[in-house]
Amino acid sequence: MKFGTMIFLSTLILTGVLMIPVHLAARSASAEDTTFDAPGAGTTAGSGFGTFPTSLNDGGTITGRYIDAKNVNHAFLRSGDEFIAFDAPGAGKTAGSGQGTFPKSINKAGAVTGHYIDSHNVNHGFLRSPTGDKLITFDAPGAGMTAGSGQGTLPESISDAGAITGRYIDANNVNHGFLRSPTGDKLITFDAPGAGMTAGSGQGTLPESISDAGAITGRYIDANNVNHGLLRTP
Repeated sequence: MKFGTMIFLSTLILTGVLMIPVHLAARSASAEDTTFDAPGAGTTAGSGFGTFPTSLNDGGTITGRYIDAKNVNHAFLRSGDEFIAFDAPGAGKTAGSGQGTFPKSINKAGAVTGHYIDSHNVNHGFLRSPTGDKLITFDAPGAGMTAGSGQGTLPESISDAGAITGRYIDANNVNHGFLRSPTGDKLITFDAPGAGMTAGSGQGTLPESISDAGAITGRYIDANNVNHGLLRTP
């Protein structure tokens, strides 16, 4: 940026002039907000129940969860005005437990991944096909299964090709990353360099998102309980 341009910009700021491109202003003026509630969502005042969207694909289909009046989580898909509710096989449904099905990501084709909490409060991964004709569950190798622990497998993101990334919590309550192939025939685990491994600490590797090329980003918690970013290339 040239010095003269800097003076011009500074003058605009000091005089309170705000320049908004016409196309941005027009887009903002035509924006529309739509609110919705999943059928079956609890509405008890002060309960924290209700509808929790988590992911939107390019086709406009939304996935997420809702908490019913018994404090059980259920998954939903919203396309236009159509709602589809579903539960992962094995999802816990104990009243007041907060168990159930938790979608996290939907890809362009409409495949959905996430986790469910079973009746023993252990997490497991799931993958729902775009048409809903298949809903499979899976566990990462090494995932803890101690009842009541909150351990297990927690997918976070699915690429358009169908690759899934996320984390699993082992029997020592340490987090590790995983990558599941689109066909499901391979599930590899990984740890970021410098990730903490102290038992009971909740440290470790926590992937959050995968690109269509297969690159993964997220964070890791070191032995001093400090968070750092990570990028794993394909």
